[in-house]
Amino acid sequence: MISVTALGEKMEKQITIDLINNFSNIYNSNSTNRIIENAITENGLEKSCIDRRIIEENQPIFNIELPDGKRYDQKDNYRCWIYCGLNTIQYDMAKNLNIDLKEFALSNNYIAFFDKLEKSNNAYENIINISNVDWEYIDKEDVLQHCVNEGGHWQWFVSIVNKYGLMPYEYMPDVF
Repeated sequence: MISVTALGEKMEKQITIDLINNFSNIYNSNSTNRIIENAITENGLEKSCIDRRIIEENQPIFNIELPDGKRYDQKDNYRCWIYCGLNTIQYDMAKNLNIDLKEFALSNNYIAFFDKLEKSNNAYENIINISNVDWEYIDKEDVLQHCVNEGGHWQWFVSIVNKYGLMPYEYMPDVF
């Protein structure tokens, strides 16, 4: 028979009504439990667990304001990862080159072009390396059409910039 100790009571493998009543009496004998129970019932567990002292001591007040640069509408092209990366770089470049941020922008279209080029190359390399390719299946399932989709990640952005560099927006603007 397995036994453990809970709340100072020796528990056998079997739970008895007496044991449950004992737990209930111990719980109800502590008036703080009723206050906590009411708070959780009324406000939910998450709100009831907030420690106001910690919130008061850690106010999110910032006094650093970055200047606004040009703003571009990415529309529905799923290039948010490119815009985010370029916005991060543009600020530092403009600052280091002493260029007005409102007059300076980098081309997202340039990064998107090389993203598609790299994705296409990767897809064709995978097909070349596969033996016994069922070309009918590839045509039917539009595998080639969907391998060069929009969307990306920070690491892809970094890899493309490291390999191909950057281009000012004025030399390769958006075409949509």
